[in-house]
Amino acid sequence: MSKIFRKIRQSLLTKNNFNQYFLYAIGEIVLVVIGILIALQINNWSETRKREIEEEKLLIALMEDFKENKIRIVDAIDKEMDMIKMSKSLIQAMQQDQKPINMDSIRFWVTSGAKSWWKAELITGTYDAMVNAGKIEILESDDLKRVLSQFTADINSGFEDHQESMSYLIEMNKISADITPALIHDIQRTNLGLVVANEDFNESIESLMNNDVYLGLLISKTWLERLRIDYQQKLHGYIDEIIAICESELNE
Repeated sequence: MSKIFRKIRQSLLTKNNFNQYFLYAIGEIVLVVIGILIALQINNWSETRKREIEEEKLLIALMEDFKENKIRIVDAIDKEMDMIKMSKSLIQAMQQDQKPINMDSIRFWVTSGAKSWWKAELITGTYDAMVNAGKIEILESDDLKRVLSQFTADINSGFEDHQESMSYLIEMNKISADITPALIHDIQRTNLGLVVANEDFNESIESLMNNDVYLGLLISKTWLERLRIDYQQKLHGYIDEIIAICESELNE
């Protein structure tokens, strides 16, 4: 193609036809400019397509993370609600003047309520990698970026009661350490080789039921767990919103 253009230029110059040569030169410049613009457009289209493909991969990865997060947080909330229910039953029993001693009920309330502690371990790997690599702007949805930021900020600051709740649990376990043989399941006692008579059960349970320090710790721990449920339900709302936005973006 360049040889053809060169022959045309030489022919026009040989004939001293400067007007036609001038028009030809302008035309050639226009063609060059058009070629450059087309090349830029193709390059822009290619870059846009690469960005779209990368965004799609990130959206799919976020979807996978947050679908798993939903499973984990729903499971944690359900377990915490059961735990609080058991703890409240124990609190009510401990506050009665005539404390009814039902060995099986008290054992269940202590092991499934007072001694339990749940926290959802949530996944933020994809989002953290995006932020660290400076790729957050690849996401086109401002709403998605906003909710992801809120979710991560709440995870980083929302479990501030973790150590306090755990400290209550540690103290409660210290208080109830000497009655552990009466609290654990029959199968566990058999496997561990423990021998505890029925009268020892009753004496141990009565001791715990009349321990005001244990009751105070249990009330404080149960209140913090109630707050934890409210907090995790808030996170659950963020998770649902993130999944919905990702699905909408992928379906566009």
